Amino acid sequence: MMKIKKQYILFCFFLMFLISPTKNLSGQNSLEKYLELAAGNNPGIKAAFNYYLTALEKVPQAGALPDPQVSFGYFVKPMQLLGGNQVADIQLMQMFPWFGTLKAGRDEASLMAKAKFEEFNSSKARLFYNVKSSWYQLMKYDRKIALVKENLEILESIEKVAIVKFQSPVADIQSQSMSGSVTNSSAGVMNNSGGGMSGTNNQQGSNSNMLAKNTSLAMSSGMNDSQSGLQDVLRVKMEILEQKNRLELLNDQRRTEEATLNALLNRSLEINVQISDSLVAQPLPAGRLAIPDSILNNNSMLSMLENQTGTYLFMEQKAKKMGLPMVGIGLDYMLIKERSGNTSMMNGKDMIMPMVSVSIPIYRKKYNAMQNEARLMKEAGNQQIIDFKNSLMVQYRQIIQRLDDAERRISLYTEQEDLVRRTTGLLLSGFTTSGNSFEEVLRMQLKVIDYGFKNVEAIVDYNTSVAMVEMLINSIKY
Repeated sequence: MMKIKKQYILFCFFLMFLISPTKNLSGQNSLEKYLELAAGNNPGIKAAFNYYLTALEKVPQAGALPDPQVSFGYFVKPMQLLGGNQVADIQLMQMFPWFGTLKAGRDEASLMAKAKFEEFNSSKARLFYNVKSSWYQLMKYDRKIALVKENLEILESIEKVAIVKFQSPVADIQSQSMSGSVTNSSAGVMNNSGGGMSGTNNQQGSNSNMLAKNTSLAMSSGMNDSQSGLQDVLRVKMEILEQKNRLELLNDQRRTEEATLNALLNRSLEINVQISDSLVAQPLPAGRLAIPDSILNNNSMLSMLENQTGTYLFMEQKAKKMGLPMVGIGLDYMLIKERSGNTSMMNGKDMIMPMVSVSIPIYRKKYNAMQNEARLMKEAGNQQIIDFKNSLMVQYRQIIQRLDDAERRISLYTEQEDLVRRTTGLLLSGFTTSGNSFEEVLRMQLKVIDYGFKNVEAIVDYNTSVAMVEMLINSIKY
């Protein structure tokens, strides 16, 4: 019965190690659904888009003419004129900025709106990166939880073997005692047939001493084996408790990351997020040699800075034209009341007088200061663009370094995990049959989960770096 039990446990061990720990499922498609939800529901994205719409509303404002001016005057005592008595005066005046002033203002507002749109795109790209990063973290926790559960099953199987080992010395002691008793009895019979009563008595005394000695040695050996078996049972129980605590921690971390993803989707933090079992390295959106040019051509923040800097050129042009005269065209309507005794043909007829006015911008300091301000801001913007390009290239180099490091770790830990699983399988076979190498079995089993964790983390680091590249080149469109 004992032999059958050991063979059953051994079969379970080999069955678990023959099954690959990584499953290639196609559950990644659900990530697209979460990206769409984030694009439609995230309040930060909605706010950025509203800022863009606000900037668009400034374009017609910047291109509009100044409001016309209307003035009305009433004479308490009518003014006597040649054509009668003037009782009221109404003036209407429309000012026109110098040619090109309004166009420069519209161009400035249009570029600023484009800058806001690129800022919106940058916010969206950052949101998609955060969603992907949170998604990969959830995949990491799911894979780690699966590894811990697998490890717990194996440790519980080891515990069963250790318990069997701990219980076996009792049967060995009884077997050794019975064997010594039978041997001594046979020797006593042989002596009785060859000798007399005295020989029989002497032989029985000798046999009794030998039996006591053998029993003592067997019990001592059995007690040592029993103590060793008990130590093995206690140690594996301690490790099982440790792994259960780790499992609870991973579950807590997953719930926290789940709340993070739900917050990005602007929904209840308690909603369960379903993640696939598949965790594989994702491809780069472009070749490594093409990524730097893609970043410089497609990065939203860089486009925002370029559009924002472009507005300063039109700001300078507008400031220059604002320093030129403004022309006003208007009408002056005078209400004339008839005056008795006046024989003039114009007596009592209202008068209309066209008017033209010109502003004289003689205070040049403010206009010169406005132009200098625009030039300095343009120069600062150009320097900011250069600095940001350098920062992007450094960031790209750091991402490539992380990708290379993650690739090396994936290759290393995948191979090490495979080797340590095979080694652990062999050790478990030896431990199940002979009961030896318990410490080595336990140590190697802990390495299985250690290399499994490191392999998962390497894949997640690689995918997170790929998501960072996608953010920099703004490759995800919704």
